[in-house]
Amino acid sequence: MPELEGIERRVLQSNLWKTLTQRMTLPWALRIAPLPTDADVLEVGSGGGFNAEMFLRRFPRWRFTASDYDPEMVALTRTRLERYDSRLRVEQADATSLAFPDASFDLMISMFVWHHVGDWQKALAESARVLRPGGKLLLVDLTSAFFPPPVAKLFPPMSHYSIRDVRAAIPEAGFARWRISSVGPFLYRALAQTAGE
Repeated sequence: MPELEGIERRVLQSNLWKTLTQRMTLPWALRIAPLPTDADVLEVGSGGGFNAEMFLRRFPRWRFTASDYDPEMVALTRTRLERYDSRLRVEQADATSLAFPDASFDLMISMFVWHHVGDWQKALAESARVLRPGGKLLLVDLTSAFFPPPVAKLFPPMSHYSIRDVRAAIPEAGFARWRISSVGPFLYRALAQTAGE
């Protein structure tokens, strides 16, 4: 999983991205189903910490682990969210090889990350592994349809996949139930749950 470069790194640290994600994307993502109010939560791909900041404000009983592959993003998130120190850990992590024991979390969140992960199916399986029985994965991402050549040149995806691919991969990764909705073929949100509850 590569570190972000150039324009994409600048976009993810911008106030414009913060506004888009906190006012539009997160509210849309959260409408898929109720999330637990008291939970151990892992966010994979926290970027600059904008999503984590909103989650920590909205869910005051969450014990939150924010993670990213890029060490610069990890440092930025740690600085931005230091006021939440009592219920926040910030760590470097690889989505395809999470350094957490089995069944560590009640909820995992990953937003706009899977297209950066070369082996997103392995990341999906890792998500199921670190979730407790009945644990949930909230996933939001862009599919390959979002990346025609001009867009792909500016924001090159590591993975090319469709919503149909995600539907097929979720049960193979170990999830028992799931729900997916999309905005055309470009953007989707999914909530998958492990067996046991």
